[in-house]
Amino acid sequence: MIRIENRRHFDKVKNEEFLLAIFYTDTSEKSKEALKILEEFKKENKDVSVCSINASRVKDIHPLYGINTVPTVLLLKKGKPSKVIYGKQDKEFYKRLLYEAPVPSTSKKEERKFHRVTVYTSTGCPWCAATKSYLTENRIPFNEINVSENSRAAEELVRRSGQLATPQTDIDGEIVIGFDKAKLATLLGIRKS
Repeated sequence: MIRIENRRHFDKVKNEEFLLAIFYTDTSEKSKEALKILEEFKKENKDVSVCSINASRVKDIHPLYGINTVPTVLLLKKGKPSKVIYGKQDKEFYKRLLYEAPVPSTSKKEERKFHRVTVYTSTGCPWCAATKSYLTENRIPFNEINVSENSRAAEELVRRSGQLATPQTDIDGEIVIGFDKAKLATLLGIRKS
């Protein structure tokens, strides 16, 4: 993992094809945990460019991207921000981000369309686990929001779908309630094998 010392240093590394940059501070326990997880992720994925920026020491980078909370991970593609991830995530989450990494394609047929996918889950929900597993098996990157731990997200979910049942999967703005494999496959273009 590259430890960024100043903005000039960051400007030299940010134009990688695919870069994960974690903003953290030494005073935040969640930051330290997130940094440790990302360090473990980097050890297992040596080809992925990952850098860390201590926002309490290097103060002129995070404002450029509107980042005002730690831990935050910024995904950059060729120097341009692609995704901002707030809070602590697990290694599996970062592995799913790799599906967004550029992969050399040998033909036009191999190009994939990426969808915006968010899975709303609750703690201990077996159908939530089945939905996440199905998406992961089919190399579909997704964000997960646990409504058991996020009351704002739960309220928003009820407002949008009229239900609090989980899982609910938002695919490009369309909500799929429950583990509806056929509907997920149709909306995501997953071919049945």
